[in-house]
Amino acid sequence: MTYEYQCEKCGNTFDVTASIAEKAAGLEPACPECGSKQTSQLFGGVGILSGAGTSSPGGSFGGGLCGPGRGSGCC
Repeated sequence: MTYEYQCEKCGNTFDVTASIAEKAAGLEPACPECGSKQTSQLFGGVGILSGAGTSSPGGSFGGGLCGPGRGSGCC
């Protein structure tokens, strides 16, 4: 899975690809910009890896997409 993180030191946002087991074990990624380990996960920025690459955050459920037939309150 791909997780989105933000550095608390420099404000950089970046993606981290890790397994669910790695995440459960206490993933502590370092910022690729400044090297700080003072990072926090941004929720809503999760993607799922498939054989074709990373899917959109909404996957096949259409999350985050607006348009006709999506119902009220989608945007």
